Amino acid sequence: MQANQALLVEGARNPRWLPFTIEHTDNYGDHRHFGESLAPNALAGFNSQLKESLMRTSPGGNHIGAVLIDRRRVDSWAELGRSAEISDRVEKNNTALLCSSDHHALSQLMAPPPWRGVDASYPFPAELLEAKLIECLSPQSSTHAQPVLKTHHSDLVKELVRFAFQESTEPIRLSTVCKALFTTKTTLTVSCREMFGYGPMALMRRVRLQQVHEVLSNPSLQQQLGCHTVQQAAQYFGFASRNHFARAYRELFAVTPSTTMSASG
Repeated sequence: MQANQALLVEGARNPRWLPFTIEHTDNYGDHRHFGESLAPNALAGFNSQLKESLMRTSPGGNHIGAVLIDRRRVDSWAELGRSAEISDRVEKNNTALLCSSDHHALSQLMAPPPWRGVDASYPFPAELLEAKLIECLSPQSSTHAQPVLKTHHSDLVKELVRFAFQESTEPIRLSTVCKALFTTKTTLTVSCREMFGYGPMALMRRVRLQQVHEVLSNPSLQQQLGCHTVQQAAQYFGFASRNHFARAYRELFAVTPSTTMSASG
């Protein structure tokens, strides 16, 4: 997963697969998983008990390598001699702090090969990667495992994100949001800033800007919603001021909304 801006990842996890993720760049200072920051040289995301994801990546560009491994395959690792405690580590923890050499080795194994076209074959070192993961997660390694820390704040922010998408065409008032989520303005603001670095109103505006961007990029959505101009799309998602909308859109996507719509044509 590669992007030149901050991303918000939220949703249900498939119980069959366990994700193992690693950040290929040094730009992880603002990464947050359920409100917790990401440490250097971290292998993250593999907790087998989590049923959902809530993650924000750092702004300015990042490159996260991820592999999905069948949960039954991970369970079978416990049968490999002295690796019986790996299942316990995967069940109780969500992050493994690696030594720099192990982190580098996993980064190399999880790096995608150069793009050679849709029809080209892309060999993947699955057996080598699996062996390295077993080595890093085994209790005999120097890896320090960290449990997932889900706080009340992270649960509240998760509800805020869902509310932002569900009510994206309604007028935004912080008091209304607080009543819907059964919380106070102070608690909601502190929780949101802890997770994203900005307040709940800014988060909801970003959600709406992303939805406008999706509509402007998709002619079929434009037809479906009856949004045939930039102004109609902006107004549909509650942006009353054309100038404020255009400025916020450029700040988030580095292009004008009309450029996005023209490119979709």
